[in-house]
Amino acid sequence: MGEYPPDDGRRHESLPDPHPDWRVIESVPEYETGWFVGGYDLIEQPDGSRKRYYWAELATAVVVTAVTDDHVLFVEQYRPTIRHEQLELPAGVVEAEESFTAAARRELREETGFRADSLSLLEDVWVATGALRHKRAYVFAEGLEPVGQELDDNEFLTPRAIPIEEAIPTVRSRPINEATLQGLTLADEEGLL
Repeated sequence: MGEYPPDDGRRHESLPDPHPDWRVIESVPEYETGWFVGGYDLIEQPDGSRKRYYWAELATAVVVTAVTDDHVLFVEQYRPTIRHEQLELPAGVVEAEESFTAAARRELREETGFRADSLSLLEDVWVATGALRHKRAYVFAEGLEPVGQELDDNEFLTPRAIPIEEAIPTVRSRPINEATLQGLTLADEEGLL
């Protein structure tokens, strides 16, 4: 087992000190795949009993809700984990020392071929806290200019633009992931869609 958290060029969030009533006896990373680390914390619970709490840690990620010409930009891609094609907001891993908005700018350009002039953080959240150590940020982007896609070697996706008024109904009419729905909902609640 390598260094934990991994020094893999990606951003990993620091955890706060544990609550005094939930003492961490040991924290054991058991395996590392290069994509995530899995392990457990042996915890002394408030009643004095002990329990292993298993976790998987993923690098910090960003999801981008980008609007141009009254359209929301999406990417369509096949997800082998669920064996289905998905319409998703552009997203990706935040690099070490990279801000959420810088990562959003980079991912938007790479995946859709658009550069954003204006980016703003809508929210950052911990995801699936019963099993994951994973933080995700939602960023809104506008003032877009086409500059051409720069896909990674393992990305097979197609950009799609959907009219703003059809964006939420369109993604809700097909299999969708929570990050896309949350990104659209946050932007809509802020009056940005």
